[in-house]
Amino acid sequence: MKRIVLIFMVVLLGAYGCKSSKNATETKSNSSESHAKSAKLTETKWLLTHLDGTPVKDTPEQPYIIFTGDRVTGSLGCNTFFGTFYANKKGKLDIEYTGSTKKLCNEMDTEYQFISAMKSEKMMYTIKDNILSVKGEKMDADGVKKDMEIMRFKADR
Repeated sequence: MKRIVLIFMVVLLGAYGCKSSKNATETKSNSSESHAKSAKLTETKWLLTHLDGTPVKDTPEQPYIIFTGDRVTGSLGCNTFFGTFYANKKGKLDIEYTGSTKKLCNEMDTEYQFISAMKSEKMMYTIKDNILSVKGEKMDADGVKKDMEIMRFKADR
């Protein structure tokens, strides 16, 4: 009798294990499909559309950012910039702005805002429907630090 119960338990556990494995495979393929619909953080040219919730003004060149390996490069709107970055799968993002070219342009406000946003603390990113949203700590008008969307980009496709 003990042997029959033991065999029954082994068969039951084996069947449950197969079901769990199948669900894990289905979940993995479903998540792969959702990633196929949206651009990846790296190796994508991200066009800047908003800074601090405000649409980006016309600039001599469309501001953008590209993450490759551990390097970040792009255009501030007139000057090009470079630096390094760290990102993880949980959405943490750190950008170390190293420098940029030094052309004097008519419109420099967007460049200064973009640089300031990249230097924000506690940045987190999400990508949905080819939109990269970066949130970070910024001071509001009352001098209180708040988490808010500091940059928004769309994938250049």
